[in-house]
Amino acid sequence: MPKPPYTSRILTGLTTFLLFLLLITGCSGVRIAYNTADFLIEHYADDYLSLDSAQMTSWAPTLDAALDRHREQELPYLAAFFDSAMRDARKGFRRADVDCLWQQFETIYKRHFRLAAETAAPLLASLSSDQITSLQREFANEARDDATDDDPASVARRERKRAERYEDNMRWWIGDLTNGQRGIVADVTRSMPDTAGAWYDYRNRKRAQLIALLRRGADADRIERFLTDWLVDYRDMPASLQSARPELRRRFGDLIVRLDASFSSEQRDQLIRRLTRLRDDFKALQRKRPAQVAPVGC
Repeated sequence: MPKPPYTSRILTGLTTFLLFLLLITGCSGVRIAYNTADFLIEHYADDYLSLDSAQMTSWAPTLDAALDRHREQELPYLAAFFDSAMRDARKGFRRADVDCLWQQFETIYKRHFRLAAETAAPLLASLSSDQITSLQREFANEARDDATDDDPASVARRERKRAERYEDNMRWWIGDLTNGQRGIVADVTRSMPDTAGAWYDYRNRKRAQLIALLRRGADADRIERFLTDWLVDYRDMPASLQSARPELRRRFGDLIVRLDASFSSEQRDQLIRRLTRLRDDFKALQRKRPAQVAPVGC
């Protein structure tokens, strides 16, 4: 699945492990990564925000509670998602199957980011003035980098990198791609709308609003509402980005259906093995007897 380009890095450390297999591919050692999530998230937060020991100690119970809640409430849905994908891979992906999986993904994504916003808000509310300034400086540095990526030459480069990224992801799922499959990836990704400039503007505006909120000393509840409005409900997303979302969804469906028709038996077998392993890992990570839940979103 593609990583949402509007995600703020302030939540990346948390959501990498709350959504670590929905937002990235090629991950190995799922159970090890999940079972060390608290340490890894704390390390990332400290590295990115330069937390003091009192802040980390105060936030640790919130993080632990979020991970417990994730294990209890979200792992069953992740297992169901990958089970659905595995069944579709066995019989061959139809357009309706891909649309259903995308809908499930979006629902699960929102559930995870709602939890992430709730968990990150108390930590953000604890930041000192110097820490807020440091965060603002990080945002400004990234905005300057983004500003160099919006000329005609950059558009072509982004298209090429997007195709390469999709190829790399597909290679993990199915193995080496044929020339024809690489052509399918290039063709479909080239037809995807280029929204980078609009995303950069939107993200920078929301980051500026977040910094202003922190400067005013907003409490955790207010920060959580802001993050949820932004990252979960897209309350003030520009119309151009809103309209691009269904088009991206259609193009992703085109990609999966066209690639599916080209799979060799070995590629399909590898895909089924990957999806089965992920389903089984998420079942095994549940502390209680694995819950049987219906896939969300369709």
